[in-house]
Amino acid sequence: MRIIVFVLLAIGSVSSCLAQLDNATILGTVTDASGAIVPGAIVAVQKRETGATVNLVSDGNGNFVAAVLPVGTYRVTVSAKGFKMYVRDTVTLRVADRTRVDISLVTGEITERVTVTSEAPIVETASTTLGGVISTQQVNELPLNGRSLSSLLGIVPGVVMLGTTQQRSMGGTSMSRLWESGSRLLVDGGDSGQVDSDLPDSAYASAARITRASVDAISEIRIQETSYSAEYGQSMGGVVNFITKSGTNLFHGGLFEYFRNEKLDARNYFNPSSQSKPPFRLNQFGGTFGGPIIKDRLFFFINYEGVRQRLGIFQNTFVPTQAFRDTLPAAVKAAANTLPLPNGTVSPTEPRLARFTAGYSNQLSEDTGSAKIDYLVTSNDRLAVRYNGNGSFTKTYFGPSDGQFRPVPGLLQLGKITYTKTISPTLLNEAGFAFNRLHDDPAAGGNSAILSLPIVVAFAGMAPIGQTLFDLKVANNSYTYQDTVSWVKGRQQIKFGAQIVFNQANKAIGPQGYLQFLSLDDFAKNNPFLYLTVGQPRMGMRNRFNHLFVQDDLQVNSKLTLNLGLRYQYDTAPTESHGRFANFNPVTGDVDPAGTPLFEAPKANFGPRIGIAYTPFASKQTVFRFGYGIFHSGINPAAAQTTPGNLVGISQSATFVSPGQGFPLLPVSFGGVGRNLAAFPKDYQAPYSENYNFNIQQGFGQNSVLQVGYVGNRGLHENPNQELNRINPLTKLRKYPQFGTISNFFNGANSNYNSLQTSFRKRLTQGLTFNVNYTWSHNLDQSGVVNGAASLPQDDAHFNLEYGNADYDVRHNLEFDYTYQIPGLPVVPKIIGGGWQLNGMTVMRSGLPFNITCGCDPTRIGTATGRPDLVLGVPLRPDNFDLPGNQLNLAAFKAPVGHFGNLGRNVLSGPSAYNWDFSLFKNFKLNERNAVQFRAEMFNLFNIPQFSNPQAAISAPATFGKSLSTIPAVGGFGSNRQIQFALRYSF
Repeated sequence: MRIIVFVLLAIGSVSSCLAQLDNATILGTVTDASGAIVPGAIVAVQKRETGATVNLVSDGNGNFVAAVLPVGTYRVTVSAKGFKMYVRDTVTLRVADRTRVDISLVTGEITERVTVTSEAPIVETASTTLGGVISTQQVNELPLNGRSLSSLLGIVPGVVMLGTTQQRSMGGTSMSRLWESGSRLLVDGGDSGQVDSDLPDSAYASAARITRASVDAISEIRIQETSYSAEYGQSMGGVVNFITKSGTNLFHGGLFEYFRNEKLDARNYFNPSSQSKPPFRLNQFGGTFGGPIIKDRLFFFINYEGVRQRLGIFQNTFVPTQAFRDTLPAAVKAAANTLPLPNGTVSPTEPRLARFTAGYSNQLSEDTGSAKIDYLVTSNDRLAVRYNGNGSFTKTYFGPSDGQFRPVPGLLQLGKITYTKTISPTLLNEAGFAFNRLHDDPAAGGNSAILSLPIVVAFAGMAPIGQTLFDLKVANNSYTYQDTVSWVKGRQQIKFGAQIVFNQANKAIGPQGYLQFLSLDDFAKNNPFLYLTVGQPRMGMRNRFNHLFVQDDLQVNSKLTLNLGLRYQYDTAPTESHGRFANFNPVTGDVDPAGTPLFEAPKANFGPRIGIAYTPFASKQTVFRFGYGIFHSGINPAAAQTTPGNLVGISQSATFVSPGQGFPLLPVSFGGVGRNLAAFPKDYQAPYSENYNFNIQQGFGQNSVLQVGYVGNRGLHENPNQELNRINPLTKLRKYPQFGTISNFFNGANSNYNSLQTSFRKRLTQGLTFNVNYTWSHNLDQSGVVNGAASLPQDDAHFNLEYGNADYDVRHNLEFDYTYQIPGLPVVPKIIGGGWQLNGMTVMRSGLPFNITCGCDPTRIGTATGRPDLVLGVPLRPDNFDLPGNQLNLAAFKAPVGHFGNLGRNVLSGPSAYNWDFSLFKNFKLNERNAVQFRAEMFNLFNIPQFSNPQAAISAPATFGKSLSTIPAVGGFGSNRQIQFALRYSF
């Protein structure tokens, strides 16, 4: 044990770091009945689950602060000479809470006792952080489709469940950013993202959970949306911290099984009654067990969850008719014949294509487990060790051909060691080490026949041919060394510390070819617009985060609290493990020598944090809160993952901007013209956001609170890609003719977000708890912040012209969740009339913006991301509007010639989404400690189709204006009604 402690202290002294981010604080002032301060009072703060106690003495101002407490339930006992002993029996601490418990002592004998059984006030008078905590009760009892923890994030104000591949946004920042961090995912304060991005779901086409954590292993979830402490960082947006359970002095555990299939599910909207429903099977099973190894000292907690899923999906697309195939050149016909023949009607607007619909079954096998040890070495020393592992195999279809699926084996791991030392009642130190590993190998196709084909995209609406992007082997790691000091001095709670993170993004890209056709006519003539190849051997991108912070939470007086902080971030520029990287230099027109620094890393990234909480009235039921902060994204090492391709690899391209330049479709061959490059600006600036808010909290009694506020932010130096080597439309040559495309990591895009956020929360009383949130917001950006072809700019030389509605702009969002324990019926036997419980989550949001494209290159610069011209006087929506089949008026748009289209970006929005998830529990109490629970859960209870945005390429009239699918059953939405049953045993 001494060796472990010595190593951890050495880590702390060498590296320092952030706070562990998984603790909380109780603070307050001791007064008498007249309001006079009581210095020298003895304050004991005891964790009820383990008996661990922190002993304090109120200072000369009557203040006390119990800092760095593990989450849980506490008993606060206060005694002073001449007063009765005061006991507040229950104070629940959630992660990152600053809970104020003011004590009023009553004159009397110290042997007498005054016991307060109510919870601490629900209003937040000591913190200005916006966000929320998802409690143990909500985690355990709200209906979760697929038992996905990330589905719970939407119950916090300002979090919008998008239900698309972008999934969700938080405080106006997309959680699906790639190159700048829009969110940070933590487990017990340690990084749990993908290392090279912070997507909350679906890492590299894997359906495995990014958190590596089972619902049954999570105690609560803290979402820091904005105005949070300087101890949190590495994100322009929010921070999500999943807190795991620990063992207690009593043995607790349970077993569970969740089951569903397609038999009771509703039919998908696009699944015709003439076809059977795609098969669906889901089994989720496992258990937990925790308790003492040594009472009051040493505790353990373990869990396991297995998932076996066969998810029925429905593909609704268009494929070439047999008559059209018979007219194609031999090589093109062979590629087209890899697609199945149509089984539906011929398109009325494009007779060469006909509809194909069929059901497929995506697969997921997943095994998740964790183990945690908590050791109270002495009353002043705590040690915690945790490990999470997740092994999975995912099979996901991306097209209708045999073999058009991605097999993805994955192994995700997390671990953390934390040591906390109480040096004195007012001085504490935490030291820790965390590691994070993600290993996924998503193949680009499911068999050799598909993998031998290039990726062929004819135009929007026709099913793709061949494999998909990218064929990868991924092994990412991060290693975090961290330490923080907490010092309580009078009215101040000061924290300072630092963090060192070593990032490794290891990735290989298999060789692939890609062909893009702008129209079906070009496909028939074997006349592509773009041909490129990609691929490079395993590269190991590296960089390091060096972060410092100081936070001062100052209780100025009983009414005013200041939360003041400063964070400093210095992130090194990415390098490659063997020096195989180089930047493109626009001054020389060539690639820098191998190993030359990509750019000089910025050294002035200071992020101040200011928060003010003012409680003007004696009731302490009203608090005015203001916050401002600057939040920097970390420099992502994977942002430079293609710079080794400037030296090695096969990334090459040819763009044909004039008709008649046919290129052989099969076999794939390439003459080596136009090596593609990657570039970084030499004066690179770290992306950051300025966040600001003002809100009012009004409590109603001890258990309900209303919050209304304005929340806004401004993002700067965001990173869309920019093409530096456009084709000159006159010469048909590129600026640097010896190269193909040169993708620049542009560093100058901006975004802007403004919102009104309201919420009303009722804590669990009389069997009822509920939470309702409404957000009105408007989100604008300059394109490219969310990666996706649909939002690419048509003129990336002038990003100011691309300023428009962000892809994740949602004007209206309403969320409502509730749990109600139904009172037992007095005249009915308890086994029948008692133990019933209702739970539900409802999400309603307005539609998402979409970009109308022309599917053309009007200015002949080598990019097909142009938008159309508007036809004056013609309405954008048709008179016979129909959802989902006819949402846009094709006559309102025309392809521009010789100039960029005059239609703005993301000017229209798609269908709104409405979703009700509901569950009914029946609890059977076997005895004092053993219980059985039966659950019936329904997702998308009213079977309302959640349509995806319509197809919006005017070059594809067969699909223009049509929604061809429902949104995936992720992000708080269900594609059709699904019914699930579960049986749980607990002790």
